[in-house]
Amino acid sequence: MKRHPALVPLSHDHHHGLVEARRLRRAAEADAAGRREAAQAFGRFFARETRRHFQEEEEALFPLLARPGTQPPALLLQALAEHALIRRLVRELTAAREPEAGLLTAIGETLERHIRLEERELFPLVEQTVTEAELEALALDEGAGPGRAEEAEQVLVDLDEGAGEGPLWGTATEDLNATLLAWPAGGGVPEHVNHERDVLLVVLAGGGTLVDEGKQHELRPGRAVVVRKGRSRSLAAGPDGLRYLSVHLRRPGLEIRPRAAGP
Repeated sequence: MKRHPALVPLSHDHHHGLVEARRLRRAAEADAAGRREAAQAFGRFFARETRRHFQEEEEALFPLLARPGTQPPALLLQALAEHALIRRLVRELTAAREPEAGLLTAIGETLERHIRLEERELFPLVEQTVTEAELEALALDEGAGPGRAEEAEQVLVDLDEGAGEGPLWGTATEDLNATLLAWPAGGGVPEHVNHERDVLLVVLAGGGTLVDEGKQHELRPGRAVVVRKGRSRSLAAGPDGLRYLSVHLRRPGLEIRPRAAGP
């Protein structure tokens, strides 16, 4: 399907969203540890990619379909409602200590259905009804926004900003991933093992306890700890909550490989 150049960056975002939605749906069949890992990975993706994507649509694209004095198209209202639903489901996911399979499935299916709606119906409506000048004015460059290729241009971030819980912000370069997370009192990350990467945690505010291979470590502002891969760990926020930065080497991108031969 040929897409207007002004909408191509958003369509590229949709491609990545479909990949993540399918991963989430597959993870619903995993054990509890697999579901936790998938939920955390999707939370980082949502904070780094989808929040920015939704904001661009709501602030730049959708207003082009909401003309003064006219009834907004039903497709536009549906897309906005689905944005709100996906945000609510992701809040439930990041707050869940033990993500249920049904929740992973619901988010994966809802996100995929939403993307299909925009690609097959909403974007064609935009291309049919919005003027060429208005589309060109969108200026959604491939390098704009924290989820796209040139995000490394952004070098200064205020880690004190942003409210909520779970992943609040994230970024990635060719080498590194960084995620800002916050948990309320009693919240945190259940016991799990990360087999892929060593992780550096830097405490920004609040406090709590990190349990690494059964050994407890007090967390407080100004403290940093390296959690090595292959070790069992959990994290619990103290009475003042916990806000910290998580940094690790970037995981390799999605690889498309031939399906292994088998019976």
